[in-house]
Amino acid sequence: MTRPIIIAHLIATNFYGGPEKQIISHAQHLDPSRFRFVLISFVENGQPNEIIDKASQLGIDLVELHVDHAFDPRSILRLKNILHDKQVDLLCSHGYKANVLGRLATWINRIPQIAISRGWTGENRKIKIYEVLDKFFLRLNDHIVAVSHGQKDKILKLGIKQKSISVIHNAIDLSLVDYGSRNERLIRRSLGIPDDAIFVASAGRLSPEKNYAGMIEAASQVCAQKNNVYFAVFGEGFLRADLEMKISNLGLDGRFFLPGFNKNMPQVYKEIDVFMLPSFTEGLPNVALEAFAARKPIVATAVGGTPEVVQQGGSGYLTSPDDISGMVQYLLELVSDANMRRHMGETGYAHITKHFSFAEQTMKYVMLYEQLAKRYM
Repeated sequence: MTRPIIIAHLIATNFYGGPEKQIISHAQHLDPSRFRFVLISFVENGQPNEIIDKASQLGIDLVELHVDHAFDPRSILRLKNILHDKQVDLLCSHGYKANVLGRLATWINRIPQIAISRGWTGENRKIKIYEVLDKFFLRLNDHIVAVSHGQKDKILKLGIKQKSISVIHNAIDLSLVDYGSRNERLIRRSLGIPDDAIFVASAGRLSPEKNYAGMIEAASQVCAQKNNVYFAVFGEGFLRADLEMKISNLGLDGRFFLPGFNKNMPQVYKEIDVFMLPSFTEGLPNVALEAFAARKPIVATAVGGTPEVVQQGGSGYLTSPDDISGMVQYLLELVSDANMRRHMGETGYAHITKHFSFAEQTMKYVMLYEQLAKRYM
């Protein structure tokens, strides 16, 4: 009997968000008789690492790759040794740091590498430099997985051949989702939002690419016309002070909240009426899948893979990031019509049930793993 193919996933993170949830769920859906999954995550200066904590709780095979700073050259040799000791047949890298260092280590070990590409934010000068490096190293990978067709189009513009790219969407396991009823309303009461108000929310990092400044502008116009609508963004980031100032300047204190990260997002989705995603750029937004799992309609921008999740006029509305008036129009339609909200939420739920399952995602990854591993084993 041949041994299982050993697949390692490498990521640099100290957060447990969308990409990290996808990695952990993917590990749980692989057939252990055919594949052994190993998680490798960088630990910089002993900082906490949420994905390692989660993997440890679930009994997933994991290795901590300790480094002293972002691009510690010694980590290449350390990673090379980990791949050798774990007898890894194939490495999957997530993000620019994992992609660059992983490519160097896999060359030494003579094993294939797949880069999982979720998109680029360009949120500051430092990140832009890293992303230029990432785009260069994408050309050197054995294969690239784009999380959306929108991201695939961006990769093709780098001059990478189509045969080297596969689209494998993010997925959601609805069997693990239990939103129940919203009777508790813990989130609303913590923010002082009336039980009968319309609650519009978003979730993500408070950084430029998320365009929360645009959401605040749209909210100011909606609140000027509707006195029973409240807004919130659940997340944290370096733009907090700027966004708080904008909220105050537009007279939205008490109507627009920045509560920070909330680890009980199912409760948040349970209590909201409309989800909003005003981003300038996206790969394939996990938060949209989560909102539809709770049967909530979405107002979003038509960027990256978002139009592959949100159906214009069916499960929500799409506009451009700079079309504030469009956002306002769509929000006013939804906050004024409970039946429309319910219908769009149900349509979104049906769409992700059919097209964004882990069964389909796992099947596509398995085919790719076996195809690449056969070349080297």
